[in-house]
Order: sequence, then C-alpha cells, then structure tokens
Amino acid sequence: MAEYKTVNVDELPFENESSIHASHEDDMSCDYEEDCVHTCPTINDFLKLTDEMIDTIINLEDELVRWRQVLIKYLPEDWAEGLRQDIFNNLSRDFEGEPAYDLYVSIHHGGDPQQSKARIKRLYRLADGNDSTSIKYL
Repeated sequence: MAEYKTVNVDELPFENESSIHASHEDDMSCDYEEDCVHTCPTINDFLKLTDEMIDTIINLEDELVRWRQVLIKYLPEDWAEGLRQDIFNNLSRDFEGEPAYDLYVSIHHGGDPQQSKARIKRLYRLADGNDSTSIKYL
C-alpha cells in the first residue's frame, strides 16, 4: 500500500475549487482511490458515520413495521386491511445512485445493507408477526 502525506488543501496552488477537482480527477487512478479509502481519516470517518446512519435507518424501519403489525389487530377491519397492504409504505428511500452512498456500498463488501436478502426476509417476518422480535405481549 502506498503512503500518502496529509496535505492542507488551502496550501495547494489552485485558483478555485473546480480546478482542484479537475486536477485531482486527472491524476487519480483506481489504485489511489483504493489506497485513500484505507488511509484517509476523513473517508474512514465518513464510512463509519454512514454505517451508523444506515444501521439506525434499518432499526427504525424494523420498528415501524413491527408496530404497524401490532396496530393492525386493533383497527377496524377495513382500516386494518389498508394498513396490511401498505405496511411497507413510506419506509426510507433507497439511496442507490447517490455518489456518496454508492462509494459506501462499493466499500461495504457485503453489498447494500438496505437491500440484503436477510433484511428483506426479516421485514416480511415482522409484517407477518412471525419474527422472534415481533411484539406478542399486546
């Protein structure tokens, strides 16, 4: 792995931000990107933050589906059926196509955590009330 020294961007001889990016993109190869991911503290911090945020989103979505499934028991039948059909409605959007998220997914070697088969199966178990974490005490 190559070693890169930390550079203060303010000290670089570029006239404006667009010339910084243009020059950087011309010189950057895939090897540099790969090395930078493992050596740049800012990118590592970004990846850690993104990982925590995605975990939070996943947990909140699980909780939302879990409680909607419980609520179905207490609604009038026509409302319950509507909620049953829309139980996954308004879950967070998929971030695929966002450059920062695509970078995160490309580095997250297991793929997109929001689209994993295990996660999808868990959501369906929660929607059916058949998951080990389903709410049964109400």
